[in-house]
Amino acid sequence: MSLKNQPLIGGVSFINGLNMYRILFLILLPLFFLSGCLATPGDAANRAGHPEQAAELYRKGAEQGDATAALKLGLLLDQGKVKQSKFGSAGKWFDKGCKLGDRPSCHNVGVAYEYGKNGFSKNYKQARNYYTKAAEAGYMQSQYNLASMYSNKYFINDVKGLKWLLIAQSSARKCSGNSLCKWILNDPPGHKNKLIKRMSGQQIKQAEAGASKWISKN
Repeated sequence: MSLKNQPLIGGVSFINGLNMYRILFLILLPLFFLSGCLATPGDAANRAGHPEQAAELYRKGAEQGDATAALKLGLLLDQGKVKQSKFGSAGKWFDKGCKLGDRPSCHNVGVAYEYGKNGFSKNYKQARNYYTKAAEAGYMQSQYNLASMYSNKYFINDVKGLKWLLIAQSSARKCSGNSLCKWILNDPPGHKNKLIKRMSGQQIKQAEAGASKWISKN
């Protein structure tokens, strides 16, 4: 399981039947605004139910280097509120937001590559690259999704998988009152147990040490 555009993860059902992989991405919007980000030109139009007008303003902002505007335009496209024929693919704008330094955008490109959507063909290596970029920058959803990729054997490195799972759960403890954070702590797909069952005691200690080292530096 991974979290998706909703933004967290891979293969299990979430609340109300959402696909786990879809979760991380779907949760993104609420978490993003709860984080206290600055308002972006286009927000008022979006709230008023004018997505086309909002998209035009977001595109203008994105083209001028506003990473948040790129993310928000990508989300409108991903949600089908505006047409790709006019604004391009959601993946294009997520990628632009990522290049401008926005962590949720990097995560969403990872989701797009993992599932082959939003203008990108399925490519697990690219998904891992984008998740890693966001995860290293402290983005919890990507940390969990990285762990899920190793748990699901897309890549063979259980030590690295458990390391990122432990880091994700450490991040989640800081927001344990949030439903998404609780979900990561509870780990319904069982990625943590799946990884541990395949590992030796020495490997587990190695993963724990790696997680502790990363957490202490971040």
